[in-house]
Amino acid sequence: MNSAKFAAIIVVIGCFTTACNSSDTLTTNQTQPASSPATAAATATATPDPLAEAYVDFQKNCERCHGEKGQGGPVEIEGRKLKVSSLREGHALNHTDEKFVKQISEGDDEMPAFKDKLSREEINDLVRFIRKELQGK
Repeated sequence: MNSAKFAAIIVVIGCFTTACNSSDTLTTNQTQPASSPATAAATATATPDPLAEAYVDFQKNCERCHGEKGQGGPVEIEGRKLKVSSLREGHALNHTDEKFVKQISEGDDEMPAFKDKLSREEINDLVRFIRKELQGK
């Protein structure tokens, strides 16, 4: 029985020695990146940037009246002349996020309501877009 244990230990040591000395094994002190650039790009595609989507919503729903840069001003929509508020300066800077959400959702004065056109999440992302991209907050 002792010779069987001794033989098993010799076999294990031999396997270990062979594996450690194998030229197939590459040892390096450099850390490997967590993912390849292709994997990172695929991940970025899988999780879209909400501000990018909000920009598309802004272009589609707001830009016609508020302008490309949110500057507002006089516009003519469907034969009606309107003076549209700036989203970049003035009282818009003092609006709470909740007030923006309410204005976008329910409309205000001559502004149409968008609650049936945009989801609650899209409206919240639109407010974040206005704050960051147009107001620099």
